[in-house]
Amino acid sequence: MGRAVVLNTASVASATGGTFADNLVANSGDTLAVASFPSGGARILEAWAIDSANKAELQIIYTRPDSSHDQQHGVRFMIPSVALGGAGTNAAFNLLPGYGQIPLSPSDAPLVQASATAADALVYSFVTEYDNLPGVSANFAGWEQVQALRKSTFGFRCDAVASGTKGAYGTARALNADDDRFHAGSWYAILGVSVQTQVTTVSFIGPDWGGQRIGLPAGSLDLRSSTWFVDQSVKWGKPMIPCFQANNKNNTFIQVVDSAASTSPKIDVFCYELQNAPF
Repeated sequence: MGRAVVLNTASVASATGGTFADNLVANSGDTLAVASFPSGGARILEAWAIDSANKAELQIIYTRPDSSHDQQHGVRFMIPSVALGGAGTNAAFNLLPGYGQIPLSPSDAPLVQASATAADALVYSFVTEYDNLPGVSANFAGWEQVQALRKSTFGFRCDAVASGTKGAYGTARALNADDDRFHAGSWYAILGVSVQTQVTTVSFIGPDWGGQRIGLPAGSLDLRSSTWFVDQSVKWGKPMIPCFQANNKNNTFIQVVDSAASTSPKIDVFCYELQNAPF
């Protein structure tokens, strides 16, 4: 048992359209449901979303009023997709950009519904923190710890591409598929990423995070995301910087999601190599 930080994504590739007429469905391998946890708490810390072509509205309804107030509309968020140059250029808008959180109860399962234009694609990604998730032992460090352990600064490239189906995860690409300069046996802390083309979500999954997916937005408002995990750690005052062992490079993967098909963001991952294990 241990603390976990988990990314999940839900989407619809082609909306029916109308007032909250579409239910977003969890992407393959992900879930909208809250995991069962025996102690501690859980909460959504960050969330972002996009509509591929028009403005939209989401409502997120959990069964417990402590999470989302009521069963009529719950928590509502606007997606101003046509702002900042047009829907096709934005990729993601933050729904919880500040300090707001959504507390969660064990095994709760929400509805995520959208008011959108027919045929639009919608994507919703969110980060859940669990204080105590059974079966998970994840390696996260705080910023002060990472600074103290820094051995070198490192950036590597991984050319993961979004799926040909809008809103779905693209093919998983190993960390070393395009740039294999890792030092065997070293630990690395992922500070964030930079992209050449904006994309809704960049996700990582591997054994050093208990097999759970982690990730961040890389839309037009998050193009300065090279220290996104650092910023999370400082913001919440918690270990939020994911660390991985170089020997796991072959079975640690990046996948991306976008509301457009086959987006190729050209990802550079910004890291610190660490002097030793961060635990």
